[in-house]
Amino acid sequence: MHFERSECVLKAKKGGSGDDDFYWTYEDIGVFSLILTILRPMLEVFVRLHLLRRSELNHAGFGLQLSVTVFLMLALYLILKLRYRRPVMRALGWVWPHPAYVIAAPLLGLLLEAGMTTWLHGRIQNTRTMPISEVVTLGVVFGPILEESFFRGCLLPILAGSVGKSLAVILTSVLFALLHSPDSMTHWASFIGSGVLYGWIRLTSRSTTAPALSHAVYNLVLVLFARF
Repeated sequence: MHFERSECVLKAKKGGSGDDDFYWTYEDIGVFSLILTILRPMLEVFVRLHLLRRSELNHAGFGLQLSVTVFLMLALYLILKLRYRRPVMRALGWVWPHPAYVIAAPLLGLLLEAGMTTWLHGRIQNTRTMPISEVVTLGVVFGPILEESFFRGCLLPILAGSVGKSLAVILTSVLFALLHSPDSMTHWASFIGSGVLYGWIRLTSRSTTAPALSHAVYNLVLVLFARF
């Protein structure tokens, strides 16, 4: 994506971004949610126009998943940029946190995933059907960037201002879990537990970069446990 240079580079600033830096409203959240809702019908149109095969839609491969992820990242950016004409990345919390969080956040992600796998006896999503390079690209790079930008960067601050920080962390965690369509209590526990961790890190670090690091390491360890 082509962002302004001042926004594209994560800025080093001790303490990170303030909780009151956001300028968007629930209307913007609604627009992005609408895009999520109509995404499947849009892809169905591509199938009817023979731009996408039905088998690719029903069993989305790396190319389609990456394209959808990048599309949603651009959509969130443009919703905020075109309406407000203000810097987006910093407002979403993409700043470097205090150095302690650069170390602590990935470590917490590693410990949580190891604990989840042990507690759930390894019953976590299996990713063996995809090449590890593709899983890492989606799960360790693009996935955490998109999901943390929306849930912890965009949604959490506005919810915290409405219902309080603790309830906001819980609500975003539940919505985070719903996005992943959990099909068992095992998956619910995994997504909500990790979502609470990411939300807590976001609020205490005042940075979205910190929970993204934790999220990336969590997913990486998940892949390694599933593979090896």
